[in-house]
Amino acid sequence: MSRSFLLLCLAAGALAQTYPTRFEPAIARAAKVRAALEHIDAHRQEQLAEWIRITEIAAPSRQEQRRAAYVRAQLEAAGLSGIASDEAGNVWAVRKGSGGGESVLFAAHMDTVFPADTPVHVRRDGGTLRAPGVFDNSASVANLLAAARAIERAALRTKGDLIYLFTVQEEIGLRGMRHWLERNRGSVSLVVALDSGLPGVYYGALGIRWLKFIYTAEGAHTNHSKGKPNPARAVARAIQNIYTLESPGVYNVGMIGGGKVFNAISQESYFTVDIRSNDPAVYQDLSERIRRFAEDAAKQERVGFRTEVSSDAPAGGTEQQLAARRAHPIVQTAVDIQTFLDLGRGRPIRAVASGSTDANIGVEMGIPSIAVGRAFGGDQHTLQEYADIDSAYLGAKQIILLAVSLAQIVE
Repeated sequence: MSRSFLLLCLAAGALAQTYPTRFEPAIARAAKVRAALEHIDAHRQEQLAEWIRITEIAAPSRQEQRRAAYVRAQLEAAGLSGIASDEAGNVWAVRKGSGGGESVLFAAHMDTVFPADTPVHVRRDGGTLRAPGVFDNSASVANLLAAARAIERAALRTKGDLIYLFTVQEEIGLRGMRHWLERNRGSVSLVVALDSGLPGVYYGALGIRWLKFIYTAEGAHTNHSKGKPNPARAVARAIQNIYTLESPGVYNVGMIGGGKVFNAISQESYFTVDIRSNDPAVYQDLSERIRRFAEDAAKQERVGFRTEVSSDAPAGGTEQQLAARRAHPIVQTAVDIQTFLDLGRGRPIRAVASGSTDANIGVEMGIPSIAVGRAFGGDQHTLQEYADIDSAYLGAKQIILLAVSLAQIVE
């Protein structure tokens, strides 16, 4: 055998690397699993109507109370036990297993990025729904409720517990999920966040740091402003310098503000920066360099300076650093289920060593965690947000198959 042929064989083996999985098509053919999947098909119109209803309940971060009340009422109506809520506003139900299996947490965040006065009326356009928040993350809330009902109606039994968690404040730093997991350590073996689009399986954590740099001075009327310290000039200098930075990570100045009147030096001005990277070293280096530019601008302009941190989610690691996580069965199980449901529409399903969902908290805490999508859609966080209707039914079926595969069905 020639050396070149051997190298080709080794390369092919690397590309065809296999990972452990807990899913096989026979699981979907089990009588009760089939009954649960058929329940989704038989109740499509109810799921669609509920999806629209949920979307039209305004739920900006910190104002999820009405949506949470609706979710709790539906969990109770479904006959679930172990229903609870906490001071943060999270709502959940625990479906106890028979024992001997891993507990699986399914998390769908209830909040949206849109202010409470945003028009959220849903418009149907053929096979598409259009409205702010209809994709992120109202679809996941409806999918999880539909899957929970289907599992209940089919009397499915699993060895491990199934936890249906509806979280708050995901959009402002995954706060609801962090609150819940910190107070329920040890009760969860596996985490599945229901977020993002289909297809795709995300097993890492994108580091996200939100910094607000604030500059202060005494201020002065324009007539007397010449030569006096000016916070607005510090903002301008800092931003100009920051945008000279080159890095494998990404960053963005999202907000600029300050001042009260046209004809005076601002007494306080600010800007914000969103910093992101999967690589912990890149994440930290970029953050430090941005901080340095911001602080140097304050010194050069002779103004006061302080920093506020709004969000600080650690970077989970690169693909190479997360090789052990990729090898955990939770990842390939999700890949195989999405392949079985043809969510890739004939294309291979990718597992990605990143993520910006509630699953990030699980990754940070060392719990095997993934995020999977809810539907096909796009333009999230904009007024033009949309989602494909039929794909959401597949999103609900995905939850059922993940539940019986990961928590292990009791025949």
